[in-house]
Amino acid sequence: MRLARHLREHSGHPSTPRGSGRSRMAALLVAVASLVVGTVGLAGPARSAEWVVLCTGYDPCQTAGYPNAGYKTNAATSWWRQSTGHNCTNYVAYRLVQNGLPNVKPATLSGNAYNWGPAFADRSNDDPAVGSVAWWNTSFSATGHVAYVERVVSADEILVSEDNWGGDFRWRKVTRTGGKWPNGFIHLRDQGATVIDTDVYRAVLPTRVLDTRTGLGAPAAKVAAGASIAVQVSGRAGIPAGGVGTAMLNVTVAVPAAAGYLTSYPSGAVRPGSRSVSFAAGETVSELVPARLGTDGKVSLYSSSATNLVAEVVGWYPTTGHLVPVTPTRVVDTRTGLGAPKVRVPAGGTIDLPVAGAGVVPATGASAVALDISAAAPSAAGWLTAYPTGSARPVTAHVGYDATTSMTGMVVSRLGAGGKVTIHSTAQTDLLVDVVGWFRTGADHVAIAPSRIVDTRTGLGAPAAKVAAGSTITVPVLGRGGVPTVGVSAVSVTLTAVTPAATASLTAYPTGLARPTSPNLTVPVTRTRTNWVVVPVGADGTITVHTTAVTHLVVDVQGYFKK
Repeated sequence: MRLARHLREHSGHPSTPRGSGRSRMAALLVAVASLVVGTVGLAGPARSAEWVVLCTGYDPCQTAGYPNAGYKTNAATSWWRQSTGHNCTNYVAYRLVQNGLPNVKPATLSGNAYNWGPAFADRSNDDPAVGSVAWWNTSFSATGHVAYVERVVSADEILVSEDNWGGDFRWRKVTRTGGKWPNGFIHLRDQGATVIDTDVYRAVLPTRVLDTRTGLGAPAAKVAAGASIAVQVSGRAGIPAGGVGTAMLNVTVAVPAAAGYLTSYPSGAVRPGSRSVSFAAGETVSELVPARLGTDGKVSLYSSSATNLVAEVVGWYPTTGHLVPVTPTRVVDTRTGLGAPKVRVPAGGTIDLPVAGAGVVPATGASAVALDISAAAPSAAGWLTAYPTGSARPVTAHVGYDATTSMTGMVVSRLGAGGKVTIHSTAQTDLLVDVVGWFRTGADHVAIAPSRIVDTRTGLGAPAAKVAAGSTITVPVLGRGGVPTVGVSAVSVTLTAVTPAATASLTAYPTGLARPTSPNLTVPVTRTRTNWVVVPVGADGTITVHTTAVTHLVVDVQGYFKK
């Protein structure tokens, strides 16, 4: 999620390095080397099966037109006090020195290659440039890895050179969809302009584009039962007039006349049989809706019951974005037997949902899926949780529901074994699932195993007490729950208010900035509700959550957006 991106060249400041995996014997050698020579940054061999290897070895690469910039004759020298010879950090330090940086180890540099990113957090992003440093954390190997960017084919394809501890010198082609795109690019003494990925999510200041109570964006009247309204999104609230594929809208159903549901779909398209929001009579409910726009830049909102509607835009993806929107498509309905047996999900039961190659999401090239999941007429209060099939079920909740009250929530889940997603319910219920989009492999949004980072009922991440009315809590997010410590612009979290003392409105926003006027979640007195939200991270690595009423708060991190 790029909040501010500029085409630029970076001039020299010292930086810090990373390396790749090593054996226990290599680890022992590292310890000895640090005692005798005082060097750091040994790195194990890169795993060539993951990328296209263009050449291997100094001489064969040189003959093939892939030079080593003189490192072959300078490998015995320690650059930035890195271990000499075949070692990724020493090689990259050498290249940076050749580009004009001094051969003085930066003060922030220590240890192995995975330290390079954190050491240069303020000089790192997800955009490659010739001369930048591609770095990987321990997802690459136990010690990480660094390489030198030689060529930038596009924002999604690069050529790198590298030298590996226990391995050899190589050139490789790396693609964003290949499964091992770098965790970031460090810009210290670039030799070319940064190539910006234009397909990323763009956050905007939350801005109201619809309020039928006041006549904003539609007539000042409730939407009639069974009617749709078209809302202009493109060209408003900082959204471009064209090229917008998906708008992220926080949609609020305000005091509906009867229980029902709301459906979002592209203007001009046939209304699908899906639901984006479920609501009870007289209850105000908010949900984040990834709204696919029609060719006229509008989204249609249908309500099965007479109600006022409010919508705020919080961001958008371009038509070629990493989020591929689809007209919402129902893939599971246990009431009719669609996609699952015609039987209610039992309390504690699960359904494994085929996603990749099942008709909406392609068999390859997808890393995560965006779903609207609904509990229909549950027999008791409870919650739904979605997670990658084959992984352990997390303790987090995606949709909270009351007895007999249908509720809907959005979730983005990584694809698990067999390209499936598993959905668990704590109480007996019918289950509805609609696919609303999918994320490409290597997308800017990284779905992670859901992890709870705040629960005021237990004292996790905050004092074990209800949050007072009109007060806030500050939530550290970087380095927690699977979110990296660097290279993160925003997080996707679920906010839950648990049995507030009065109707509560919750708002999440970057720490240090003014609180938006529009809440992310509205929860009736004594009820429990959840909403999936995207929150830019403050400069100190935290987000702030405000509540208007006394309540317990739960925050579960679901993913993050790369810078």
